[in-house]
Amino acid sequence: MEKKKRYSTISLIGLLTAMTLIFLSRAPAQQKEPEVPYVSTPDEVVAEMLRIANVDKDDVLYDLGCGDGRIVITAAKMYGCRGVGIDIDPERIRESRENAIKAGVSDRVQFIQMDLFEAEIREASVVTLYLLSGVNFRLRPKLFRDLSPGSRVVSHEFSMGKWEPDATSSVKAENYRDPYLFNYWDEQIADYWRTHNVYLWIIPGNVKGTWKLTIPDISGNDEFTLRFDQEFQRVRGQVLESASAIPVIKDVKIRGNMMHFTLERKLKGRTESLHFEGIIQGNTMRGTMEIEGGPEKGKIKWTARRDLSTLRPIINSRK
Repeated sequence: MEKKKRYSTISLIGLLTAMTLIFLSRAPAQQKEPEVPYVSTPDEVVAEMLRIANVDKDDVLYDLGCGDGRIVITAAKMYGCRGVGIDIDPERIRESRENAIKAGVSDRVQFIQMDLFEAEIREASVVTLYLLSGVNFRLRPKLFRDLSPGSRVVSHEFSMGKWEPDATSSVKAENYRDPYLFNYWDEQIADYWRTHNVYLWIIPGNVKGTWKLTIPDISGNDEFTLRFDQEFQRVRGQVLESASAIPVIKDVKIRGNMMHFTLERKLKGRTESLHFEGIIQGNTMRGTMEIEGGPEKGKIKWTARRDLSTLRPIINSRK
């Protein structure tokens, strides 16, 4: 009983970390080796990663640390998208290319041997990962720097520090028995590792800073000066000044390059809510607004421009 209790407290992070140390200690000094040992992703988890990312034929999927290439190959085969696998291990790249030929998708996928931190990933609309949390954390600034807002990042099992996922799910791989993990563990431990977590993040647009918002199509040509504070996809807003009664910003939401928020103000004894939705395009935003509780009906156009001196990054690399 004591042995089983002790085994059940072992975390996947600890196991893979230990495997990494053993793996690196045996590696030739002259060759740069993987930071994460190769452990295959179960087919059930691959399917869930592609589902939660909503992959379709127009996507370009990059798998960083691609192993045997199964995520890239499955995406190309099931959804018809293009894919690129990156791995530093030449044996894994050779295996991936052979598997792509067997699956009949070699015309839609590519496998490149290189350090994932040095990979050019700007064309990716989906990035998949099965790395350690520490590697994810170090990779995070590159994802924000290289990927466009709306790009999806999916990780098997490991998180991104304080960058909270936009969606999570879990899947049980009933028949999963990877020999790298289970050769030396009893069946209780094997069953413990069959439940897998999947995390989805969507790269958010950057709205941090001060914006001049204009609504030209209503009486008075209203203008508002807004300040947004942002960390990852979490945004708070404040109205600095306006041509009318000072409103309050509520319900600020950002998903990719889409922005939603409400300005609520009191005019002549009534409460008027202005519901905004729009697209973030660099240092401009534009979209439509609807007024709840006011005389105007229908959707009204609005635009906003950021004061460039207030532009700041939305991530803190230390968190």
